[in-house]
Amino acid sequence: MAASRHKPGSLLGSLLGLIGFSAIAGILVSATLTPALAVASSTANSGLDIFESLPTYSQITQQAERNRIYGLRDGQPVEIAQFYSQDRQVLQWQQVPRTAVDALVAGEDRRYYSHSGVDAPSVVRAGLSQLGFGGESGASTLTMQLVRQQIAIDACLSDDEEAQAVCDQQYTESYQRKLAEMRLAISLEQRYTKNEILLAYLNIANFGGNVYGIESGAQRIFGKPAAELSVAESAALIATVQNPSIRNLFNADNFARNQERRDFIIRNMASEGFITAEERDAALATPVDESFVNIQPPNNGCIAGYDSARFFCDYVQRVLAVDTIDGNHILGATPEDNARALAQGGYQIFTSIDLDLNDSVQATVDAQVPNDETRWQSGAAVTQLEVGTGRILTMVQNKDYDNRTEHAPTGTAVNFNADFEHGRSSGFQPGSGFKIFTLAQWIIDGHSVNQQLDATREEWPRGSFRAECTGLVSEPWDPQNNEGNEYSRMTPTEIMVNSVNTGVVRMASELDLCDIHDTAERMGTFPANGDWQIFAPAVIGSGSTVTPMGMASAFATIANGGIYCKPIAIDRIVARDGSEVQPPGQDCQEAISPEVASVMQSVLTTVTERNPINNPPGSTPVISKTGTTNGVVQTWVNGSSPTVATAVWVGNIVGNYSLQPRWNVRSTIFRAAMGEAIARYPGGQFLTPDADTLRGNAGELPDVSGQSVADAQATLEAAGFTVQVAGPVEGTQAEGTVEYTAPGAGALVTTTTPIIIYPSSGAPAADPSQAPEGAQTWPNVVAQSLADAKATLADAGFDPALVQVTWQDHGESNLCTVLAQNPLAGSPGEPTDPVSLVVGTNASGGDPGC
Repeated sequence: MAASRHKPGSLLGSLLGLIGFSAIAGILVSATLTPALAVASSTANSGLDIFESLPTYSQITQQAERNRIYGLRDGQPVEIAQFYSQDRQVLQWQQVPRTAVDALVAGEDRRYYSHSGVDAPSVVRAGLSQLGFGGESGASTLTMQLVRQQIAIDACLSDDEEAQAVCDQQYTESYQRKLAEMRLAISLEQRYTKNEILLAYLNIANFGGNVYGIESGAQRIFGKPAAELSVAESAALIATVQNPSIRNLFNADNFARNQERRDFIIRNMASEGFITAEERDAALATPVDESFVNIQPPNNGCIAGYDSARFFCDYVQRVLAVDTIDGNHILGATPEDNARALAQGGYQIFTSIDLDLNDSVQATVDAQVPNDETRWQSGAAVTQLEVGTGRILTMVQNKDYDNRTEHAPTGTAVNFNADFEHGRSSGFQPGSGFKIFTLAQWIIDGHSVNQQLDATREEWPRGSFRAECTGLVSEPWDPQNNEGNEYSRMTPTEIMVNSVNTGVVRMASELDLCDIHDTAERMGTFPANGDWQIFAPAVIGSGSTVTPMGMASAFATIANGGIYCKPIAIDRIVARDGSEVQPPGQDCQEAISPEVASVMQSVLTTVTERNPINNPPGSTPVISKTGTTNGVVQTWVNGSSPTVATAVWVGNIVGNYSLQPRWNVRSTIFRAAMGEAIARYPGGQFLTPDADTLRGNAGELPDVSGQSVADAQATLEAAGFTVQVAGPVEGTQAEGTVEYTAPGAGALVTTTTPIIIYPSSGAPAADPSQAPEGAQTWPNVVAQSLADAKATLADAGFDPALVQVTWQDHGESNLCTVLAQNPLAGSPGEPTDPVSLVVGTNASGGDPGC
């Protein structure tokens, strides 16, 4: 590299400086021949103690490389992105083209193979050049240039102030710096072979912008690997290294300057015997122009990564930057060490993303929620987790990944699936999806999912809800149901099936709101940005914002028998030397007991079965729960099979546009995503509901048949039940005594379950044993829906038009369900005989639309 020439007015200063420089330089040159003698002579006679302060040790350092992220396709690793501080791909000697080596020697250091790191004639010429004698000439050998580039690059990669000072010094001319380079170059030549030094130079050299090393230079500028470079291409790249800012080939304005230097190198290559005259002439005849280069776009970062996995790529980068293991960052003990390791690069990061599944879900989201919607800021996101491991299988959203300051409305750098730390998202209100945590706490606290609750709308006075962790005194609240629907008595199962706000509020009034939120966190759902907002409306999803990943985690916990596994994105990390770096491993712990999980599975499977729009085809069981916020601003479907959990959010990124006309888009996406996941990850069953947990605080209803109505009513009321008395029915008991109850004797009930007593009319029911052989008998239709009961009667040869219905309010769970029949099942009958059915209705009485 040429040094700056001194002005004529500074000739004396230059001369004095040159004398000192030449003395030390002479010592250094002689040190390559007789190191001990030279050092002794300098310290005894020169009087220049600067020699003592020069560094004596140098080695070829490891240069920054690309980091590579891999996903899985058909179970095999596939590269999905690269990121780096310097675009470099380190080659081995056998991978370097001879043309590049020859061009480098011919252009930068023709006596490279004959000197020992410092070239004496070049030092003399450089000194005379500084005094104004002769043309410009530099003293730097290839080895000295390598030393300087290593020092500069290593220092410039660091944020340390001292390192930055060293970085700045490498770009200022001084005798002190040049002497240090000489001594380090001599040391380097004593430790390494000539080929090792050349290889290091070709791997470290800058070819313009952020492109370093001959391999990346060849790929980015000529669109080919370095091994395929021609003489003209190799010389053009080497022409860049002396001054990349004005000779790099990324800018057409540099073409003429590059060609001038390139042609000089090509002629030197011929004169040194590296190429023939014919090769020289052919190379010189190739102009440096637009057709000569084949510029490739940079592939740095997630924006240049695999299309459907760019947000996941961003998530992985943030995990590498911020996550810790036992208090230490993944690649370094401190944030600074970790950042330096990432900048140095060379890591292969093998991740959990299933590209086939991810592509399929992305296509569904793109079709259902286009990113160019202009009427509102339309958003959608899907996270899928592997049950039992927490591995992230899918992470997609409707917007394109774009982390540039200026980007189109179709793009964003915000990852809607993740929290603020891992995606800069503030999350979205979960709506009714949050009700599963009230259900979980309800079961944990020993309540039964089969007991009847009062789900009627009412205004709750101040202080009706408790939150021990905050000392909350709740404000008056008048919660309502979707579309103003009114309900009476329902089981928690029915409350979840119909997503009844007033029922969940009733459940929450018997729990601690802090416990509900603590359970949510144990199951893997956290506030997206900050702390929980704990107040009464939060139990129906009007509180803190959450993320699809958090909701998917909760459902994976339920499907996993109550074991929460923290989501993980990275399976393995391999350093450049082949060693393994430990990423965050599986972190699984019990969040809720298996017994509680088994009952939740039962309830939420019923929710899916009763809402077929969310039920993917096939026999695999699926648990699920929808979520909708006020005004249909945010919509969700969250669920899981035994193997894969899925969370789908469709809503407003910002704003309050009503998605009422597009309410079921969430379900379309969920069915498709869940169906594809089941196809790729089949198998598994949910637990059998634990009987004791299912029973909870419920007990078996006493048998009061045969007692007088008054005694039976008194017995049941004394036990805490609310009792109704229906009209008499035929049976076997004496007139005025209890024929049976609904629910029947032995059914699981709580004291909140209303009991209906059916007195006997005294008229005996037909005895099935007296029916002649082959006679027509009444089928059993109790517990069937009214429609199914009529079909069953028709199949048995009876006329469904002769069915007589008595409507009886017995809770929402028994709506349209046959509670009792007369004649009894098995009794003989004629096709023209009528049958009386007691059928459940609601508080309004009459046919509720059965």
